[in-house]
Amino acid sequence: MNGTPASDVDRDIVIAAPVGEVWEVVSASERQAEWFPGMVSSTLEGSTRTITTAPGGLIREEILGVDDSARSLTYRITGPMHLDHHLGTIDVSDDPHGTRVRYRQELEPKALVYVLDAAVADALEGLKALIETGRTSRAYVPEAG
Repeated sequence: MNGTPASDVDRDIVIAAPVGEVWEVVSASERQAEWFPGMVSSTLEGSTRTITTAPGGLIREEILGVDDSARSLTYRITGPMHLDHHLGTIDVSDDPHGTRVRYRQELEPKALVYVLDAAVADALEGLKALIETGRTSRAYVPEAG
């Protein structure tokens, strides 16, 4: 045991594209709504990402780190929903077939694991569709301008 808590959600996908291209999308926190189903928009102000969901709700997240050399992004949900603990990590790495994206989340309460696991699976498929075909998430609404 290495002292690192086990992830409650741990999914990965291989995308047929160069690692730099995938990292460019993942590391741009303001672009998350383009590939994460159920999100209409995502904006970034400082280290705070604000997401508007299709039903009209808001989710606020704090971007804890964007490590370009490790190609790793970490964040936590800060509100308005209450979680006792949340830590999300997205890692992007080389794969013989393109790029592997691993998306992990730790959370309390554990009752939400099933919901977030399904959301992460959908998000990875959405990221793959955006990178490989240019298709954005079904709820995404591009900003006018």
